[in-house]
Amino acid sequence: MTYSIVSYSLLVSAALALVAATPIHPRAAASWPDPEPCTGNNSAIHDPSLIKKGDTWYRFSTNDNILIANAPSLNGPWTYQQQMLPQGSIIKVADDQQLWVSKLAPDVHLIDSTYHVYYAVSTSGSQASDIGVATSPSLEAGSTWTDHGSLGLPKSSDYNLIDPNLFRDGDTSHFIFGSFWRDIFQTTLSADDPTKWSGAAPANVVYNSTIRLGADATTVEEGGFQFSTTVAGKTWYYLFFSSGLCCQAQDDLAPAGEEYKVMVGRAESPTGPFVDQAGKSCLSGNGGSLVLGSHGFVYAPGGQGVLVDDGGRAVIYYHYVDTRIGYEYKDFQFGFNYLDFSSGWPVLTT
Repeated sequence: MTYSIVSYSLLVSAALALVAATPIHPRAAASWPDPEPCTGNNSAIHDPSLIKKGDTWYRFSTNDNILIANAPSLNGPWTYQQQMLPQGSIIKVADDQQLWVSKLAPDVHLIDSTYHVYYAVSTSGSQASDIGVATSPSLEAGSTWTDHGSLGLPKSSDYNLIDPNLFRDGDTSHFIFGSFWRDIFQTTLSADDPTKWSGAAPANVVYNSTIRLGADATTVEEGGFQFSTTVAGKTWYYLFFSSGLCCQAQDDLAPAGEEYKVMVGRAESPTGPFVDQAGKSCLSGNGGSLVLGSHGFVYAPGGQGVLVDDGGRAVIYYHYVDTRIGYEYKDFQFGFNYLDFSSGWPVLTT
């Protein structure tokens, strides 16, 4: 996201700086405000990614060769615009590409004067995956996108090449990806060409070895998203990630507490090490502080991103199940809330 790479300063008083954030146990129950009001085309939304140009917001999301919608405000009304890659990706990870392969988790950025969307191509439940990028000089309806194909990231039995996120800090293009296996990894893109991998070996930054309830498998951490901000004169780097199981049928839901939720760790460097509010490592200590979980009619929120709006407020956006509507894949909704970082940790607010 263009806005995800811009650090903004929250000027807090000395008294406020002395107020300690109440530690949140990584998977403790909590209460949160409902999603902000949002109208228009907000169904069948998975892994949204947002960017603004002029007076218009653009939303990219998983499925149907990457869907693009637009709106005059985050509240909508959102209107379907077009597919990003109507002919599909040039990346091939399976023989029957159109039938079995999904185009996933777009991540949009403005780099110089060109829009870049990083995306994943994957067969569900396997490591037959890859991450590519498409570019366009424009976001407007009817814009055409050039598919550059794979970034060239190396394959490994340790990770799955999905859920990309670019975080630009100075001259360095940090690149997050990963899901299941050993969860989330970080590398960099080429300093000269943001459509190519730099060659830097991917490093594991988030891993959870906790055995899931009702399963002989570890907790799933995925969908990493980096963000930075300055609090009381100190810059912090945050790594948001989705934890748990997404997209379960209503008659086969994950055990309570194992459903999708948004977690966070922070560090003094964009490369980590990331720790939670209790000081537990997100890599070796099963760390992660709970930012947003199921509550009221909101079930299994995740696939998140963070940006700063025109008013200078931090916004977290995500997909979720509205239990009043349904649990089917097509029923997933787009939602967003505001975040308060004044304690040094992100807290949902109205």
